[in-house]
Amino acid sequence: MKETKIDCMKYRKSTHLAGVDVEAIVSEKGKCLLTIKEAYYNTSVDVSGNKTDGYFLDFHEDVKGMVVNSTNRKKIAEILQQKTGCTSVESRNIGRWENLVIELSFDPNVQMMKKIVGGIRVAGLIVTLPSLEVDTKIFTQCLNAFKSGTYTLEQIKTKFEVSEEIEKLFIL
Repeated sequence: MKETKIDCMKYRKSTHLAGVDVEAIVSEKGKCLLTIKEAYYNTSVDVSGNKTDGYFLDFHEDVKGMVVNSTNRKKIAEILQQKTGCTSVESRNIGRWENLVIELSFDPNVQMMKKIVGGIRVAGLIVTLPSLEVDTKIFTQCLNAFKSGTYTLEQIKTKFEVSEEIEKLFIL
């Protein structure tokens, strides 16, 4: 089927999440919030035709996996440390990143090999998935309200009568 008036990057061949993918998600949804399913190190991974050793993230959402550079790994570790109070050594253990919801953005000023190429940046940790003790219906309503950007955390706490357990899941 012939398509017109589409993003010229829509059908490009890429194996992993790229800046243009994040831009498209932000354009469509307002924010690019993704939940880490798994973080891992692997060798000889095909990244758009090149064999690469590195750190990778897979997400619960239906998006490609992501190569995680040192800047973004450091940011995720810092946020995890702030959120959980764990040590810096513990926060760098990628096994602890599971179920973190991170916000990604596109930064046109990212450099690679001294050239400005643009790239993905981790903007921040939003929430962790709830434990079974938390009312998931209320949690989901709170999360959707928070993601929409329409409500502040204080407004959400009042509107949904947020429990202390749910309140601890959110970070500004």
